[in-house]
Amino acid sequence: LGSRKEVEQYLKLFSSVEEKRFAVIKVSGGVVDTELDALASSIAFLDKVGLTPVVIHGAGPQLIAAEKQAGVSSQNEKGERVVTEDSIALARKVFQKENLRIVNALEALGVRARPIPTGVFVGEKIEDGRLGFVGDVKGVDVDAIEASIGAEQIPVLASLAETRSGQVLNVNADAAAHKLALALQPFKV
Repeated sequence: LGSRKEVEQYLKLFSSVEEKRFAVIKVSGGVVDTELDALASSIAFLDKVGLTPVVIHGAGPQLIAAEKQAGVSSQNEKGERVVTEDSIALARKVFQKENLRIVNALEALGVRARPIPTGVFVGEKIEDGRLGFVGDVKGVDVDAIEASIGAEQIPVLASLAETRSGQVLNVNADAAAHKLALALQPFKV
């Protein structure tokens, strides 16, 4: 932003919309790993000026490291990653840990944030389970997001989906952010 007038113009525009429609911010696992302080500072700035983004993150590098540490072998089929039962159990733990890292970094800066590691994305296994516990996002349940924003907390979502029966699936964070943006219709992504 170039000037105070430009800042005021954006604040006027974005503070006049529904809070959940301000912005969806997708954060890669690599950014969470190496740039968490800068990320939290940027989000804290938005919060300080009265803007509430919806944050969604991945955790790919962290999951790969956790699999190596646990001795869980990575599998590929036609260049695509297969997520085994052992991998999805680790994924759930890793994504929750990274989700809480973001929330804790925000709260350390005085920002109220709410961890929402699951329960937003409804998914289905890809191609009848050919890739194991990898899924496509088929729906978005915004109730937890709306409750978080209503409580004046920034929602922090992980890119994990659940089938209708409750099975956790690993989903592409970019694809999840896309479906989230379609559901919320934010002014910025």
